[in-house]
Amino acid sequence: MQSVSDTARGAGDHANGQVRNFLDNVEDLTRALRDVDTPDIAKVRAKVKIALAAAKSALTDTATQLRGQAQQAGKRTDVFVRDNPWQVIGIAALVGLAVGIFASRRYD
Repeated sequence: MQSVSDTARGAGDHANGQVRNFLDNVEDLTRALRDVDTPDIAKVRAKVKIALAAAKSALTDTATQLRGQAQQAGKRTDVFVRDNPWQVIGIAALVGLAVGIFASRRYD
């Protein structure tokens, strides 16, 4: 069974992969425009390179922070469950009962 931190890590890795893929595509575009020697394109290319560097740095920082927060939340949840097992069982039973009631309703 996957833990909360494993699930969060998987979701974060997927999101990071999507953003990195986008940044790679932007880099490919700037490389394709390298042969165009107009001053306007050169200015845009320079701005895009700066923005790409900033975006990659921010992505790395954000991923690190999110991973740390997810791990802390997982540890807090684990401590709560270990310290209050009967409360957790009661909450799970109530949630199960509510889901069962909603699932058994028939909409005519």
